[in-house]
Amino acid sequence: MIAEFLDETAQLLQRLDQAKIAKARDILRDCYRRRGRVFTAGNGGSASTAQHFACDLGKYVIPEGQRPFDVRCLTDNVSLYTAWANDAARDNVFVNQMRGLLQRGDVLILISVHGGTGFSGDLVHAVRYANEAGASTISLVGFDGGALHEESTCSVLVPVDSTPQTEAIHLVIEHLLMHLLKHDLAQGGPS
Repeated sequence: MIAEFLDETAQLLQRLDQAKIAKARDILRDCYRRRGRVFTAGNGGSASTAQHFACDLGKYVIPEGQRPFDVRCLTDNVSLYTAWANDAARDNVFVNQMRGLLQRGDVLILISVHGGTGFSGDLVHAVRYANEAGASTISLVGFDGGALHEESTCSVLVPVDSTPQTEAIHLVIEHLLMHLLKHDLAQGGPS
């Protein structure tokens, strides 16, 4: 089973759309240069990937002495998250946190194993809200990609019907994007 899982992981990595990964890098790099904000969100294991994304954007990619990304993970403040989930429509928990903050030119990164297909209505509402606001949207998805894959500015699909594989590959994509951004920002231009 170990060899089988690792072989599948290697095959999935080869099947990723590298052009979409480059587009996601470009969107994030351009947002940084415009001094835009980045918001990240996900549910369950994908919430931890969203937190990881925000952490790495806020610290890892920044050249010494330079300003960090203005980045917020929408699941970091548990009190605020649960207040909105308790007092308003649950599907608007992320939208309500972005109201008055998300602006044209900002970026929303959404991470979801199923891409909102039958799950994660809060992420689907968030991508639609961000698109209407003129923000760019990046999604990392698996399975068939769902609404997030179809409606995001840029979506990277892990082509597998497996939660563990999807979540593992999402972290690889996140770290690849950080590697590319760190290089670009240190060079002052695209790689």
